[in-house]
Amino acid sequence: MNRLARPVRLLGAAFALGAALLLARTPAAAPATAPKLAVVIAVDGLSMPRLLSHRAWFVAGLKRLLDEGQVETNATYRHINTETGPGHASLGTGAPPRVHGIVINSWFEARRGKGLVSVYCTDQPDPSSPAGSTLTISGPANLRVPTLGDALVAQKEGARVVSISGKDRAAIFLAGRSPQHAVYWYDKSNGTFTTSAAFDTRGGGAAVASVVERFNREKGGAALRARLGTAWTKLAPPPSPEGPLPTPVPPAVLQRFQAPSVGFGWAKDLSTYVPWSREEPSGYFAGVYRSPVVDQLTADLVLDVLADPSVALGRRAAPDLLAVSFSGNDPVSHDYGSESEEALETLRRLDVQIGRLLAALEKEFPKGSVLVAFSADHGFNPIPEAARALDRNAPGGRVVGSRAYTDNVVDRLNRMLADELCFDRSVRPIFGIEGWSLFYRRTAFPIRSVEGTCGAAGRALTPADVDRVLPKLVKLGYDEVVAGVLPVGQMTSWPTDDPAVEFVRNDFDAERSGDAFLIPRPGVLTISDPGRGSMHGTHYDADTHVPLVFWGGPAGPGTSAAPATPYDLAPTVAAWLGVTVPDATGRVLPLGK
Repeated sequence: MNRLARPVRLLGAAFALGAALLLARTPAAAPATAPKLAVVIAVDGLSMPRLLSHRAWFVAGLKRLLDEGQVETNATYRHINTETGPGHASLGTGAPPRVHGIVINSWFEARRGKGLVSVYCTDQPDPSSPAGSTLTISGPANLRVPTLGDALVAQKEGARVVSISGKDRAAIFLAGRSPQHAVYWYDKSNGTFTTSAAFDTRGGGAAVASVVERFNREKGGAALRARLGTAWTKLAPPPSPEGPLPTPVPPAVLQRFQAPSVGFGWAKDLSTYVPWSREEPSGYFAGVYRSPVVDQLTADLVLDVLADPSVALGRRAAPDLLAVSFSGNDPVSHDYGSESEEALETLRRLDVQIGRLLAALEKEFPKGSVLVAFSADHGFNPIPEAARALDRNAPGGRVVGSRAYTDNVVDRLNRMLADELCFDRSVRPIFGIEGWSLFYRRTAFPIRSVEGTCGAAGRALTPADVDRVLPKLVKLGYDEVVAGVLPVGQMTSWPTDDPAVEFVRNDFDAERSGDAFLIPRPGVLTISDPGRGSMHGTHYDADTHVPLVFWGGPAGPGTSAAPATPYDLAPTVAAWLGVTVPDATGRVLPLGK
């Protein structure tokens, strides 16, 4: 093997780090006037059941959070379209999408002269482009309300917010709308961390910008391959397990249904990654993003920022906020399934990285001066075909949204609508689907009927006609995977006894949510591939039940099974920092109970 393809090194074996953490010195208690540092840690795509099912494998950070933290075991989101953008915005604001406006990762908006166009949740106009330009940068402009970070810098003079992630939407929405926040994310085209003109890298942000520039030069980009190699390998089992370790679903069951972005088996060569979309980069840096290596890079940068004396995070009179979102688990779970050995290995390596972070916080900051809040943006459904292979009665299925495949939901529903309402099949009143939201092509109305079983030609059909027949057509074509339809035009008559209605209302934004919500059955994915990979986004426990743990500060070890939500994270941390998040709907949870 070429020296550049040696196995990824993650600072030694995980069990060795775990042992080192147990020996870490405990600093003296913080004086009453000591500054405070709040640390929000999010893991992309981690459900609470999945975390607990792998607990015996953990030896470092995840183990410490579960053993030493205040664990809310019954924390669930209350919105549908449980995706990365909405989840991180909910963690940041303490509110559901109906309040903060990030209803889905991408939605469709009407633009003059262009009809409906896709809008990514962090898209905002590029301030350096000429007037009328459609060029965009990544930024927080689509957030409708302030975040915890925004409240902190507004209410505590001198407070600072630093947010770092593998994904732009995760870093941005954990930080907020203030341009003075230092916000960085991984650039999978070149292996470095970047930001945008939405955030000021001068003034108060200059110190962090200098750390990131040095990191990119010495540890990322061109230095990344030589420093970490190209191979993703399996870790050795933890020492002296207490009984048999829980095992993931065997590859023999899963491989037929996986989308092997960096290959089957071990070791995986990250440099071989080839994306499905032409818009995505290929090769090593992009392969890093679809592996646990992106989490090591995130932790490396976070530790450099924490250690830098010019940044002095958490060491001044005003409290500070550090937000970290680890992204590796999400693409690995999409590609290989959250029940796979690849996902387990990703969490084991994440355990090491969170252990490094907790050890640094414990060593460098006085006891009681740091509060860590740990959660996730959503969970994950298992791969439905693999679930069926293990249990013939397992629920689940797929609703294929991509028009790259002939039997996709948009084309099929448009054909069914044309036949039911008697208009020409070339007219396409449904424009697209994002998550579980259908978007109508409003410019197509009124649609003129043709002569047929519906009567004479020339009748004017409106969106209300589509609303009227759509539930029947969905039942005819998709009854096995879709439980029902909630047309937005009929919102005043939505059933009050349907539990899905609460989740849909919490995700509804009049400008961004489209025209109808499909309500999936349990285990069903809305996804681009008809037979491979997994997805999230439903209102069921697999997607909504996530970890919520508080570690450090006044929080002590223990568990609570009382109902909670991830919306509680921001107001709880805010109360400890002595600020309020104005639009939060979550509760302030008692710490140290």
